[in-house]
Amino acid sequence: MKRNFTITGVLLLLFTTVNAQKNYWTDAGVWEGKENYWNYSLLKKTGDAGDKFESKETAVTSISSTSTPGFLPYPSSGFAMVSSAAAAGGAFKIERKEDNATLILDASVAGGANKFTVYDIAKASAVSSMFFSMSFNENNPTNGSIVMALGSVRGNNIFKNAVTLTGADASGIFAGLRWEFSTNNSVFLSYRTLVDGSYGYKGINNSSFTKTGQHQVELYSNNATIEKKYIRGGQTYSIQPSTFNIWVNGKLLSNNTGSAFSSSGELAPESLINSFLFQGYHSKAPFPNALSVTLSNLQVNSIK
Repeated sequence: MKRNFTITGVLLLLFTTVNAQKNYWTDAGVWEGKENYWNYSLLKKTGDAGDKFESKETAVTSISSTSTPGFLPYPSSGFAMVSSAAAAGGAFKIERKEDNATLILDASVAGGANKFTVYDIAKASAVSSMFFSMSFNENNPTNGSIVMALGSVRGNNIFKNAVTLTGADASGIFAGLRWEFSTNNSVFLSYRTLVDGSYGYKGINNSSFTKTGQHQVELYSNNATIEKKYIRGGQTYSIQPSTFNIWVNGKLLSNNTGSAFSSSGELAPESLINSFLFQGYHSKAPFPNALSVTLSNLQVNSIK
C-alpha cells in the first residue's frame, strides 16, 4: 500500500510540474487549427557535469538527448547543446528552485560566442510560435550583445554546430533578434535582415527591454506560403508568409513598417521551424563577461 502511494505521489508531482510548465503561457496566442506543444524542462538532471559548464582555453561543447547524457537536461524531443569558444570566459549555469529552473548564459569576452541551442524538435511545421522568459544580470553591462535565432536544422548548420552566428549567410535561419547593451539603462532591440549583401540588424526600439526585470517574449512565425492566423486575447492576428510578430510583456511590437517583421530570407519557404539558439558575445565592460541572460519557460507550438 505504501509503495502504491509513493508511486502515485511521484506521478502526481510529475504531472503537476509538466502541466505547470505548459500552462505558463495560457495567455499567449494560439494558432487557428490544432497545435503541437513542446516544452523544455530545465528541472531534469542528466550526466555528471553538475549545474555549471565553464569556458576553457580551448573550445568545449556538450550535447544532451534522451540517449546521451550531457550538461543540459535532455529535451522531450531533439537535442540541446551548449558550446563555448576558445578563451570565451564565463559559463553556463542551471539554477533550480522547487518547481522552477533557469539557464544562465554568460556572454563571451570576444567574438567567439557562448551559445545555447535546441535543434530537431519533433512534430514541427513551417508555422510556429515560440515563448520564453528572459532577464539580464545585475552587473550593469555597458557593452556586449545577446542574439537569438530560430529556424531549421539541416546538415551541420548553425543550430547544430558551435559556430557563432555573424553577418555571414547562415543556412536555416528564419529570423533573428539582437539585444545590444550600452551605458544606458535601456537595451536596444533589432532584428536580422540583409543589408548590402551581408546580414546585419535593423532597429526596432530601445524601450521594450531594460537591464532589470523579467521580460516575457512571444514570437509568431509564418514560413508557409499562405497567410496564417492566431488568436490572442480574443483578437485575431494575420501573419503573411515570411514574416513574424513579436510580443513583449503582453504588447505587440511594431516599427515604422508595422507589426509584421520580415524573415531574414535564409530559410526556404515551407521548411520546418524546428530549432532555436541563444548566444552572447563581446562582453568586456565594466569587466569581462559582465553580461549574462537568464532563460526559462521555453516553449514551442506548431500547427499540426
